[in-house]
This record gives sequence, structure tokens and C-alpha cells, in this order.
Amino acid sequence: MVGLIPRSIILHITKSKTSFADNVELIKECEVGNITIVSTNETKNLRQIIRKHRPEILLIDHDVFIDNLGDEEVCYRSKSCQPFKLVLMKPGKSKEEVFDCLRQGADETVSEDISTEEMFLKFYSILRRKDILEQNQLTSLPAINRSYTVLEHCRNNLSDWAVAHIDILHFQSYSVMYGVAQADKAIYETSKIINETLKQISAPEFYIGHLGRDNFLVISRTDSLELIVHSLRSNFYNAVKKLYKKDDYDNGYIISSAPHMVRRKEGLLELNIGTCVNIDRNFLSGTDIIEQTVRNKNENEEKNKRVLIMEDDFDFADLLEETLSREGNIAKVSSGLENIVTEVEDFRPRTLILEASKLGPQNFTPLCDNLQRFKDEFGLRILVATNVPGYQNFLASGADVYIPKPYDLETLLKEVRRLRYAKY
Repeated sequence: MVGLIPRSIILHITKSKTSFADNVELIKECEVGNITIVSTNETKNLRQIIRKHRPEILLIDHDVFIDNLGDEEVCYRSKSCQPFKLVLMKPGKSKEEVFDCLRQGADETVSEDISTEEMFLKFYSILRRKDILEQNQLTSLPAINRSYTVLEHCRNNLSDWAVAHIDILHFQSYSVMYGVAQADKAIYETSKIINETLKQISAPEFYIGHLGRDNFLVISRTDSLELIVHSLRSNFYNAVKKLYKKDDYDNGYIISSAPHMVRRKEGLLELNIGTCVNIDRNFLSGTDIIEQTVRNKNENEEKNKRVLIMEDDFDFADLLEETLSREGNIAKVSSGLENIVTEVEDFRPRTLILEASKLGPQNFTPLCDNLQRFKDEFGLRILVATNVPGYQNFLASGADVYIPKPYDLETLLKEVRRLRYAKY
């Protein structure tokens, strides 16, 4: 059975009738190192040949290189075809020849009379350095280029594979609050949790890649996917405590700042996971696979467009209703505070805009207590707009966003948009 992790491909392009792929001794050495040597006498349409084989090392004879000098295809690179190391097979060993070849685009040069053992060690050394250079420096996991290569291998060669795309919810706010060093620690700890989880559940085959910042990729066999996702969420939840100050963790949220003195309640870090499997549809590329996992992730997000407005200024309430409706929301003005709980229960809004200038913090807490069940039931979010100072009291009592009056309309609209997709 073909494994999830592809063998390293060395593509030898030569005009000669013999090639390194004919060297039995070298082939045996490379088999041990999980390396496959492929050769071709085709010296035209190099881009197509490279895309077909996706080599990690392109070994090209000197005369082929010279014939194609100035042609971009000989050094072709793209995201869907990982950067390879261009090794030139050259006659002679003069310093001037070596320098000239390197200056023209080669990464390494080897002599035509190199021994089998020397050639294998050269290949292995190049691949080892390449692996190190393509690792994420923070987590030591394979970075984006290697991940695309593995995805392409799965897409082209396997009938059973599944992908999980992972990012960390509330990571940006956490980074602002705790600083870059602590955010880096959160990313590193996440990579450890992913790695340890897959080993803990004894997944028969898996690949972990770090696509950048807080984005990770896990590839597995299909029958392991559900257990992997469940275990990752559980293990991350249990480990997140050590990333917070005690008060923040006990509260279950942090308070972030936004322009115009807006304050927001942000939930604790959690994993946001989207998945897809090979049977979903025919994928066009590794990029297509990742984009589908992200789409699947987004489709699971709450997209409730209902907004209930409780505002004492009736003219301004009507303006809010009209403006929110133009933005694609289903907006409704409340008949008053005395009916607010019943209206929330009937209308089931995603966002309640609550003008609390006359309410005050002391009366706000019991109201939020009455609304709490709707937060659990359908994800109600409470946006408080008030001229009463003390955002800490409102957020601690149950508000998700605090906007001080007076405010411009765009500030409120921005927060309504954000709450529509917020997770806690």
C-alpha cells in the first residue's frame, strides 16, 4: 500500500541513453533512504515534466542545462510544485566552471565521474538540508511547500485520505493581550498537542504540517479522522489553562480593546477545525483541498442574521433598523425593556443591541441572568451601547461588547458584523 508520505523524487534529465536510474547499486542505496530516481531523455517541455514528477532534486546534464539557458522552465518553481534543488552534472572540475554554473542558477554541481557512494551521500545531504530549511523555525514541523507536496501525492496516488485544517480561535486578541512571545508559546504548545495526540491515539499513518502562524494541517487515513478531531479538541481544552493568567482563565474570557473605546469579551483559545476527505469530490490541486476544508469550516459557523434593537431614541432606532437591513441583516426594533426577554425568545436574534444608559449596571445583571439561557440555546450576543462608564461591570455581568456613547454608526455596524461570526 502506498503511504501518506511520498518518497523523495530525484529527476535526472539527460540526453544520454544511460542514466543514474540504471545504476543498480545506487538504486539500492536510495531505496534505503526512501528515495526514488527517475530519468528522462525528454528535454523539451521541462515545466510539464517537473510538474508531473514533482522532484525534490532536479539532476540535469550540463549540455541540457546549456541548451535551456535563459529558459525559465529549467528553474521552474511554483506553490503547486515545491521548490527543488537544481543539481548540475558537469564535465570537469575547474573552479571557474563550478562558479559559472552556480551563477547561472544551479544550487549544487557534481562531477560526471563521481562514485555511487559519493552520489548517494550527496543526494542524502541535499535532501536533509532541504528538509531543515523547509521546516517552520518555531515548531520544527514541515512548512507550506512540503505540505503541498504531500497533498498532491495523496490526491494523485491514494484512494483513502482525509485532511483536517486547524487554526486557533481568538488567537489575534490573545496575541495583543499577552504579547508576541506568549503567542509564539501558544503556537508551539499547539504543535506539541497535535503531535502527541496523534501518537496517543495510535493513528496508523499521519502527517502534520505548519502552514504558517496559527494554521496547521493534519493528513490521515479516513477512518482515523473523527477520532483525531475529537481528541485534538479535548486535549487542547485540557491544556489551555497554562497559557493564561489565573484570573483570565477563571473568568473564561479576556477583554480586548478596539478603536473608539470599544471593549470586547473574547473567549479562551480553542481549536477551529475544518475537514474534508477524498470522496467529497474530485480535487484539482493541493490548494483546492485546503480551500475546501476552510469552506467546510466556515459553513459550520453560526450565520444568524437577526438583530434586535432596544433603543430609547425611536428615530435612531428606526435608522439602525434601516441601516442594518440594508447590510443584509434581519433587523427589528424592540417594543421596550419590559418585553425584551419575550421578544428575544420569539425572534431568536444573533445580536441584541441594548441601550443601557437608563438601565445602569445594577439592573443590567439580572436582565443578563434572564437572557443567559438564550446564549446557550442559540448563541445570543449582547452589545451594550451606553453613556454609563465602567465597561468592566457590563462585560462581567454578561455583555459581549461595550460601546460608549456617543459613537459613530460604522463602529456599531462593525461590531454587529463581528458578533455574527463570533464563537465563545
